[in-house]
Amino acid sequence: MTLKKKILLFLTVTILAVLFLFSQEKMEATVAEISVSARVTAGGRFVDHLTIEDFELLEDGRPQNIQALYLVKRSSLEKRGGTLDFGPNIARNFYFLFQLTDYTPKLGELIDTLFNQVLLPSDSLVLQTPLKSYSLTPQALATKSKEALSQEMNSLLKKDIKSGNTEYHSLLNDLKRFVRTIAGTSGRTDIESDSTTSMTGIEFLLNRYKETSARMEEQRLIDERKFVRFAYSLKRVPGQKHVFFVYQREYRPEIPSMTLNMLLDAFQDQPNIMSDLQDLFQLYSRDISLNTELLNRAFADSSIIFNLIFMNREPEHITGITMREQSEDFYRAFSQMAQATGGIVDTSQNPAAGFHHAVESSDSYYLLYYTPANPVRDKQFKKITVRVKNPEYSVVHRLGYFAE
Repeated sequence: MTLKKKILLFLTVTILAVLFLFSQEKMEATVAEISVSARVTAGGRFVDHLTIEDFELLEDGRPQNIQALYLVKRSSLEKRGGTLDFGPNIARNFYFLFQLTDYTPKLGELIDTLFNQVLLPSDSLVLQTPLKSYSLTPQALATKSKEALSQEMNSLLKKDIKSGNTEYHSLLNDLKRFVRTIAGTSGRTDIESDSTTSMTGIEFLLNRYKETSARMEEQRLIDERKFVRFAYSLKRVPGQKHVFFVYQREYRPEIPSMTLNMLLDAFQDQPNIMSDLQDLFQLYSRDISLNTELLNRAFADSSIIFNLIFMNREPEHITGITMREQSEDFYRAFSQMAQATGGIVDTSQNPAAGFHHAVESSDSYYLLYYTPANPVRDKQFKKITVRVKNPEYSVVHRLGYFAE
């Protein structure tokens, strides 16, 4: 073979290899079928007689061809329709995240409801307490009675909540003590200086109060990055993923406004103290903002049904102390997450009832499959809209997915 023919052969093989790799890359760049869990209700009751023709599905506002529909009730396929069969995995995976500072017997009722009324042999369960995670596989669920598992889990939850919040309660008690002491000094200008810090007594108290408040804030701060990582860790988990975030209403001891005004009047000629008091006003008006769009999209992309069980409780009534709620920021963020994923929000003093309502709401659903009309992995978030022909029906589903 001449050198010229060898060169031509080499170029031909190279071009064919490049074309093959390009075609493979192009094939890999397409998005596979997308599944969407949709709950259709009328007057609060699930509508179970719909067919594939009753649904309309849009991606970023563009109509899509629904290729398959399945009606699922609990862990069984009741009905299917469409041109293709995707053989869906409908196993249930439950995840409980307990963000609690105090144990209440109501939590025991939730655990009892979980084990005795909800869990099936095919389900899996993960519980995250303030200290650690506990995982129960279907095999583990089959080896012990539900009553024994319920008692064991309730005991672990009680112990972990108490042990995991020792520092939190210590800081809480310190704040109450500082507020009482500061209230006792309001209006006084003859306070002795602190020999170790060269501060006046009121300066020392105000600084200790601010430092302790900051430490307490760190104890209850929720890291959105951890939540995002948790969401993506569940993306490859097959079946239905139900996350229950059990969060307890929180209060922080604050200096009453009347006491602050008295302090401002008493120490207006001492700029250091006035500056400390101004810092307190900024501390009380703090605005912690979570990236709700990031959280909503991460959980929706992983096909997670996120439910917020918000345990309501009344504040302590302590003379000379204002107990201010500090849960509203997280409540707003996680309520939006529930809406973006097709979950519910329950605000009551009975978490067992809220949990039971959430499970009942998600027990029956339609599972829709479609292949995007423009299936390109551009890493952009694709918004999904599911509608039904009857305008009196309500539809709940996840917000969308990332084309990755």
